[in-house]
Amino acid sequence: MSADERENVPGRGNLENDLDNDLEHNLENEFRAMFAERSETVRPATSPYAAVRQRIGAARRRRRMRIGGASMAFAVAAVGIGVWATVPDAHHRAIGPASHGAGTLTPEVMYAGGRTEIPAGPLRDAALAWLRANYHGSLSGRTVVTTFDENLQTVASTKVEPGDSGVAIVDWRNGEVLALGGTWNRPLPIADTMKPLVLAAAFTTGHYTPDSTVPLDAQTHPLVWPPNAKQPMTYMGAHGKADWPPESPTVHIQDVDVTLRKAAEIGANGPFAQLGLAPDLGPAEVYDLATRMGIPSGTKDFVPVPALILGTAEATPLTMATVYATLADGGVRHDPVMVGQLLGKDGRVVWTPSAKSEQVLAPSAAQGVTDVLHSALTDGTTGTAVEPRTSAEAGTWAMAGAMDGAKAAWFDGADSHYVISVAVSKTDAKGTLLPLSADGHNGPDVGSRLAGPIWAGMVQTLRNQG
Repeated sequence: MSADERENVPGRGNLENDLDNDLEHNLENEFRAMFAERSETVRPATSPYAAVRQRIGAARRRRRMRIGGASMAFAVAAVGIGVWATVPDAHHRAIGPASHGAGTLTPEVMYAGGRTEIPAGPLRDAALAWLRANYHGSLSGRTVVTTFDENLQTVASTKVEPGDSGVAIVDWRNGEVLALGGTWNRPLPIADTMKPLVLAAAFTTGHYTPDSTVPLDAQTHPLVWPPNAKQPMTYMGAHGKADWPPESPTVHIQDVDVTLRKAAEIGANGPFAQLGLAPDLGPAEVYDLATRMGIPSGTKDFVPVPALILGTAEATPLTMATVYATLADGGVRHDPVMVGQLLGKDGRVVWTPSAKSEQVLAPSAAQGVTDVLHSALTDGTTGTAVEPRTSAEAGTWAMAGAMDGAKAAWFDGADSHYVISVAVSKTDAKGTLLPLSADGHNGPDVGSRLAGPIWAGMVQTLRNQG
């Protein structure tokens, strides 16, 4: 056991004095954290918190009458309200609820910089969950300094509608998660925001550039899959069977070839399907690159089939921010980081996370994708609802999208050293996704209209803050 660990073992020193004072304070903090999971307004007078204090006091009085020890005080208090945990004796290592494991006395959790404590709630829970997955030592007596920027968190929280939209802001230079707002952890079909990954896979082959051309009309240039299939792929549309893929209603179909840049600007599905199923590419290659860029294998509907190209896979705003951060940093994928430091009682740094990054995409391929996405933002349907002053910066780029039926709308992109992912959705009481627009059509224009203003508002606020 290290000196720092010995410093944080509860009960060291005089048992009578320390467990009368420090333990009471620790127990109150622990129970406050327990009940904060059910309510964000826990106060010392709140029931059952008040009952816990009363039971601890009564147990202490019995201990002083030599009926029991310090562990009994905690046990009597806890068992009376259906919570059971064990306080080790003075020579044991930590205090914590049994369900959290040993050594997990709830620590202070602070915003980046360590000056302001994060209140109980989803943000604090996210940081602790990340920490427990990456740090396996004791949290007793520790202070957790997160990567969350207090000002950016305020922006993220105020720009989204509670329950209807989620946002994640990531520093693409190192993977630090700077803010999470709303339904940031709700997985949704990523729709058109998958297209940049198809571009990245194509550019990786060295056979394509933003100015490479592909057919626009799938009806006159039908697609087959697998390559040896004898019949073209079809789907059932509103007017019967048609050649796959379905096209966005805003795309004017013509029997022409378009550049990949133009295809991204108009939000067309056909050219990306042609690209993704080309003999030198294919769904397996797109899937493999998407996995390396940050979409976890096992994600719902994330499988190497043609539908992958149209964004049927589900992901959260945090996942998509991580993926787009890979593009922003020249093809370097950084694992998301939510905790910057762990401090001991004396304020010394006792742990910092090790950097986890990997070059998964050639810098030239990443640059080619962001160049196309800048055009999509400034000259295409992605920028329809974004003010020109927001999209005019050279380093600003984005892709908008919406799933079939307009049940989820996305706007993902970068500005300065930030990557911001916004997803808008609406559910009923059972959690079923509901249409966001009356006509239910999909495409980048829907994502731009519904999620774009949120994204642009955050970009402008961040620029104003410097």
